Amino acid sequence: MPELNNVEQLRNWFRTCPAILDSNRFRIDYLDKDPTEYAIYAVPSTMTYRENVLGEEVPADIQTLNFIFASKESYGADIQQNLANMGFYDEVILWILEQNAKRNFPAINAGYVKSIVPTLTAYPAEIGSDAAKYQIQLRMTYKRSV
Repeated sequence: MPELNNVEQLRNWFRTCPAILDSNRFRIDYLDKDPTEYAIYAVPSTMTYRENVLGEEVPADIQTLNFIFASKESYGADIQQNLANMGFYDEVILWILEQNAKRNFPAINAGYVKSIVPTLTAYPAEIGSDAAKYQIQLRMTYKRSV
């Protein structure tokens, strides 16, 4: 189903966030071992259905998709660096909330986005000796037009 592949549109939307540096790589479903770069990961999401007038199960008009926004950051015993990593995510979350207030969302193939909201706060998901993968989880709600 083409409407499920909205990762590239979401990636391009995130690229407009002032906290995300253009000079850093921004991948899909992959982060390299070295800092600093970003990625969007598609996460399994439940499709919802409704019954139409003929009694058939059809996709509901409103759907939600889950994603993870992640980054590889320098990490270690330096408290200031680790605080800066969390501060970066504070900026990204604030930007997401501002975009919701402005109703500024990416265009998607199968309809229009109603909201994009963080569902988990930032945390270091994978920790190495000198780098860590930080991430937040997002929920995108959209209205189907097809």
